[in-house]
Amino acid sequence: MFYKQKYIYMIKIIFILNIIQNMLCDPMKKRIITFLLVVWTIINLVAGTLLFVDIQILKAPEITATINVAEINEEEAVILASISVSNPNSFGLSTKNFEVVITVPSGDEIARVLVEGGSIPPNKIKTFTATAYVGFKNKSPKLLSSRITGDIGINIGFIQKTIPIAMNIITSVDEVIEKLAAPAISIQIEFGELTQKGMNLTGIIEAYNPNKFDIIIGNISGEIETNTGKIVGNLKIQGGILESEKSLKIKSTGEVFLEVLNFKNLTININGRAGARIAGINESIPFLVKIKIGVPDISKLLSPDTPTDIIIKGDYKLTLEGLKDDLILEINNPNKIDIEARDILVSFFLINGEEKKFLGETRLEEGIVKAKSVGQFKGQIIIPYSKLLPETGEHLLPDEMLTIVRANLSIPGISQTIWVGVNGYLDFRLLK
Repeated sequence: MFYKQKYIYMIKIIFILNIIQNMLCDPMKKRIITFLLVVWTIINLVAGTLLFVDIQILKAPEITATINVAEINEEEAVILASISVSNPNSFGLSTKNFEVVITVPSGDEIARVLVEGGSIPPNKIKTFTATAYVGFKNKSPKLLSSRITGDIGINIGFIQKTIPIAMNIITSVDEVIEKLAAPAISIQIEFGELTQKGMNLTGIIEAYNPNKFDIIIGNISGEIETNTGKIVGNLKIQGGILESEKSLKIKSTGEVFLEVLNFKNLTININGRAGARIAGINESIPFLVKIKIGVPDISKLLSPDTPTDIIIKGDYKLTLEGLKDDLILEINNPNKIDIEARDILVSFFLINGEEKKFLGETRLEEGIVKAKSVGQFKGQIIIPYSKLLPETGEHLLPDEMLTIVRANLSIPGISQTIWVGVNGYLDFRLLK
């Protein structure tokens, strides 16, 4: 092929010389022009021969090209094109006209970028780079196709030979788009006042956006469940915009059933979707966050500001069996919820100085005290006279008679209780 090109080239030169020779009438000028053309032809023949020889021994350069999505934000993706050319020859090469055309699978072109070329010294590697900023225009491509074209040139004297190159590269975009991370969520919950239906909840949710672009979270729902998997409440959480790599505090409200007080811990399951605009396309990701919270003690929920007053009343009578006492325990319930009195035990003691003598005890009836009302619980005890008689060395009348009331207060259907007590003294020292 190169021999054929060389002979065609020589024929053209001779043809041109003949034309010029016929046009020139002056013999002297004719000889000068003929001489210059012959010299020029010889130089070109020599250069062409050298070029042919060098092409025969040319080692093909190694070309490595990469197209990577380096960064992505709301409106565009930053694509880095890199072309490395390794020159294994003993003479220099040059590159020019490198162009990268990036298309989506539909064939639509989304970017065209020129890569500045340059010379590559013998036995060296040189890398040429360029950056493209593209938007996907509401299309979500899984792959990007990049076609790279350009020329690699060989320079020998003033003769240059160029070789065109072309290659295609496929780049995955999924891995970059899938980097959309769900927000990190923590929560602080406060239990409100007890009511017959349950408890109101208020909370502050702190959501952190780990992405390098803003994300939007819509209104979020949260379910509250026990360790048995039973749903016992719900939580409503406002949505909002989370700025890139920043936190946002969001208010939440909800309610739970009273039965949650039968458990030590609860789990809040927060479901939602986080959406973002990535390089001009809308993407979203579902997320589920499980957060454990402790259940408060009812002692912190029942009448936190107003005490639950307890009064014990006794009506003493002398009977054949002994001293009979008809007891009434009054419990004042200041709460907006019914409470239940359980395990009411009344004990009696005689006090002489530092000595305490047990007389007897009795249990009172149990029951419910309605919200914002007073409940009465009755019982009776008969203390034998034998226990009231002084023992050797004791006074006829004791110093005091001590009455101790102990009870458990709770909420109907709830296992948690509050142990309460009240003491009452009957002073006999004034009668001595």
